[in-house]
This record gives sequence, structure tokens and C-alpha cells, in this order.
Amino acid sequence: MNKAALKKHEIYNKLTELTEQELGSVADYVDFMRHKKQIEEGKNIRLEGILKGYHIDFSYLKELKEKIRKHMDEESAG
Repeated sequence: MNKAALKKHEIYNKLTELTEQELGSVADYVDFMRHKKQIEEGKNIRLEGILKGYHIDFSYLKELKEKIRKHMDEESAG
């Protein structure tokens, strides 16, 4: 087996021990890493219409999503 396959297997074994909420956090992080890679490779979303030619940073939306999720978890817990 190659190193990547071994690392994937190791990660999978660790994932089986996580709660649903923790798995959601891991999934969010993986999405973030994939998005970051796309940006580094220049695969940004192309804007059209009145937004064409403008660079819009949507990174704050991830932080907002996390705050909302945390708030919802706190509300449902107590």
C-alpha cells in the first residue's frame, strides 16, 4: 500500500470514533481544504452579470455558518 492509502485508512479508523457533530466539523474542514486548493489553483467562481469583474470574498460566510451552528447547538442543548 502507498502512503496516501495508509493515511486514508488511519483517518477512517479515527473517524469511526467521532460523534455526529464532530464528523460535521471534519466535513467542514475538508470542504475548506478543497476550497482553499481550488483558490490556489485559480479555480475561482466566475461572476456574471452586474458582479462581473468584481472580486468578492465569501470567506466570512464560513465563520458565520460556524457561529450559527454553535448557537443552534447551544439552544438545543439547554
